[in-house]
Amino acid sequence: MTANPPPTPQDGLTVDFFVDAGGAPTLVCRGRITVETANLFKAKVKSLTTEHKYILADLSGVDFVDSFGLGQVLAAYLSARAVGCEVKLIKVHPRVRDLLNLSRLASVFEEDAAS
Repeated sequence: MTANPPPTPQDGLTVDFFVDAGGAPTLVCRGRITVETANLFKAKVKSLTTEHKYILADLSGVDFVDSFGLGQVLAAYLSARAVGCEVKLIKVHPRVRDLLNLSRLASVFEEDAAS
């Protein structure tokens, strides 16, 4: 009988915040947005909505989003809009883009197909 290996860093999620040279507030996400990690994404977005009119979320480093994670990304988007802040997904990983297209949510997030 083999023991389960410890989770690898790719199983988690990191969300870093910075303001780019053009002044755009940006969250850079790396890892997986899942039932275990989605609240981190939602909390980071919520913590910034009172200070910013828009937030970019760079998902180039996110290669997997489960159904709960997708729901939490949508919930973060909707709660931000409710207080006058727009969240835009940018540089979306191809696998996540496929999920957004399949679920017909790509247009909701207004993510740029060229990103």
